[in-house]
Amino acid sequence: MAVRRSSLGQPPVREVRRRWHEERSLRRAMRMARVGYWESYSAAATDFWVSSEFASLYDLQTVDGSIPIAAMQERHLPESRDILEARYSACWSEGRPFAVQTRLRKSDGSLLDCVVHGEPDFNLSGQVQRVSGIVRDVTLETSALQRLAESEQRLADFVSTASDWCWETGPDHRLLPYPKSLDGNAALQAVASGGRARWELSYAPEEESSMACHRADMEAHRPFRDFVYTSVGNDGSRISICTSGKPIFADDGTFIGYRGTASDITQLSVARALLDQRTRALEEAHRLGKMGSWNYRLDTGRTAWSPELYQMLGLDPTTFEPTDESTRPYFQDNDADRLLKMQKRVLRSSMTEATDIRVSHVDGTTRDLAVICKAEIAHGKIIGIIGTAQDVTDRKEAERRLEQLAYTDPLTGLANRALFKRQLATVLERSTSEGRNRALLLIDLDRFKEVNDSLGHSAGDSMLTHVAAVLTQELDPQDFIARIGGDEFAVLTDERCTSAKALLILANRLIAKLSVPVELAEGEACISATIGIAILPEHGATAEKASRNADLALYMAKEAGRGRAHLFEPIYAQAADQRLDLGRRLRHAVETGGLKAHYQPQVDLKTGRVSGFEALLRWNHPERGPISPSEFIPIAESTGLIVDLGHWVLRNACKQMRSWLDAGLPPRSISVNVSPAQIWNGDFEAVVSTVLAETGLPSELLSLELTENLFVDHTKQKVSSSLAALSKLGVQLALDDFGSGYSSLGYLTRLPFNCLKIDRTFVDGIATVPEKRKLLGGIIALSHGLGMSVVAEGAELAAEVDLLAAFNCDFVQGYVFSQPIAAEQAPLVAANIERETRWMKSKS
Repeated sequence: MAVRRSSLGQPPVREVRRRWHEERSLRRAMRMARVGYWESYSAAATDFWVSSEFASLYDLQTVDGSIPIAAMQERHLPESRDILEARYSACWSEGRPFAVQTRLRKSDGSLLDCVVHGEPDFNLSGQVQRVSGIVRDVTLETSALQRLAESEQRLADFVSTASDWCWETGPDHRLLPYPKSLDGNAALQAVASGGRARWELSYAPEEESSMACHRADMEAHRPFRDFVYTSVGNDGSRISICTSGKPIFADDGTFIGYRGTASDITQLSVARALLDQRTRALEEAHRLGKMGSWNYRLDTGRTAWSPELYQMLGLDPTTFEPTDESTRPYFQDNDADRLLKMQKRVLRSSMTEATDIRVSHVDGTTRDLAVICKAEIAHGKIIGIIGTAQDVTDRKEAERRLEQLAYTDPLTGLANRALFKRQLATVLERSTSEGRNRALLLIDLDRFKEVNDSLGHSAGDSMLTHVAAVLTQELDPQDFIARIGGDEFAVLTDERCTSAKALLILANRLIAKLSVPVELAEGEACISATIGIAILPEHGATAEKASRNADLALYMAKEAGRGRAHLFEPIYAQAADQRLDLGRRLRHAVETGGLKAHYQPQVDLKTGRVSGFEALLRWNHPERGPISPSEFIPIAESTGLIVDLGHWVLRNACKQMRSWLDAGLPPRSISVNVSPAQIWNGDFEAVVSTVLAETGLPSELLSLELTENLFVDHTKQKVSSSLAALSKLGVQLALDDFGSGYSSLGYLTRLPFNCLKIDRTFVDGIATVPEKRKLLGGIIALSHGLGMSVVAEGAELAAEVDLLAAFNCDFVQGYVFSQPIAAEQAPLVAANIERETRWMKSKS
């Protein structure tokens, strides 16, 4: 119910200094990063508030931190000004954040590359109330990236045609001198020295025609590959050169020249020997890698396979001729058409493409092949296709097994969360495009933790397997079932079951099937299920929204008592948003000291003395005013904030009682409510021990009030050991709200409670309802018989107090004496109560 928090007041000097240093460091960092901050408070505003860094970046003077929008807009170049203005307007009107890269001109004429970011802030009604953001100077980064891109492109141009050496020409096609010395004869030096176009060199007379075609290609700025020509030197030496090149253009489209590579192929015999060696190595690699090759020639229309390819499919090369008609039966699904389309694309584009296909072996097994196709070019013309096919069946099988492991829950065999997310996105896409509804059911198992805790995790696994079997049996084969969490399941129904009535009937049938005792090896177990339902895409056109709304419906079903199904309603989302906002405000109140502890007196009916106070948390919302604990405590419990709240109340109450003792007030007990989460989620007895040591409060003056919810869904051993440790510290333990929930006399006999607090529902009406008096008298007598004192809560009438005194009730807490009051009023109120009770006793 509360977190540790220092009392409200002005921040200490050390804190002020720390904040001052942090702000100075932040501004230094903004200057170093060349970042400025800006804010706009109205869509119609003519001024921005900007930081000093922003004003410096735009080279503008500010008036109390403000800059006219028009002055800032004039700095931006026209090509980016309109985009920035449009994005800024959309941020105000539609609440969309933006980031726009722009260029601005400073007063000295220099240009800056900047990125302007903006984000909206919304008020409680969802309207944009402010737009703020930053501007970053990215001039250096942009320049560096541009230089890097140019450098990488230059390198890529060389590497893409890499061979023995690289060459360049100017726009007149004359070769630029090679920057390094090349060893070679006069024919090679004539080429390397540059200064002439290739057709201006001395070349073999028989190459006149091919050189003319080459010149036409270059003058038309076409790329070329593997053009072969012979250069003749002044001394008659010759060298055969194979060269490739591509035209280079500036950003504005201006032709710059050519870049390319060239190889000396004079030593053809050496190249042939190397080629033979590589061919044999390639054949061996094909054999080891289960790879075959094939080619298709346009002039003959025939396809030729390598021996490895026949062997790969178990076909006889002497009897089988690979044609489209003969090979098509061996392809699976539509893989033959896919491969044919890819080959046509290769012939059109001269690009290399790859794909995976599945084919049948003659032995009946299925093989996976990785196919690569490339256009075969001769003398600049496409003459056919060459390709390879590699048997990758083992790898594909391994990938399929890995995919199955990645998308399958190993315990139940159902789909897992990852596959569920993918399937949900697919279902939503189809539902939208086909105009057919589907439905999402989120199933949460109730009391599953009891099975784990009482029978062990093996029994829990068996129960989950049983649940998966029930869902599979009860649902249609077309329905998609997944286990998405420990005891959470999801179902995506077929379009045949999408009406609200049919979905609720289905969900209730599943709940009924799951809510029966199950015989496990470890013993009998019984669970139930709660289901939230969202119709798709009506209740969510995206996977995130659909899951959220189904989860909201599940939450509302749990709130209604579990073991039931709820269909999503838009009001759930509105309530969830309100709870989320309240949760954020509550956390902020915890962090900023916006919570208070009030104290309600507990009066000893025998002596009339105020024996103690109960510390109760109060929150005054800055806009809504006081908020009832019945509204914000459940939010704190659902968000996990309850542990911090509870510790804060404990520490604050102990400090307050210690201060009253130090002021000379009589010793009184201080009662603090303890959330079950404080016991379940940590070493609470250590927390209590630490607080007692820090505050110096005698342990016997601290009473910890625990509700019966502590015993729901958690092991008795954990609760028993925690309460025993707390009792050993000397603190008093009270069972709070007795009779309002899962009351069990076993709690009173087994656990070390000192006090029983009777819920207000038993006290209300005892003055007029005899049956309530009998029940109340029995509870008080039972408690005294077990050696426990009794506190009656909620007494509002003097007649009720008289009856409680007649029943020998020990203490009363209620509005009849005082409502919860602030700490500074508590001692005075206690004195007044004791003065009045003494007067009343003297009168009687």
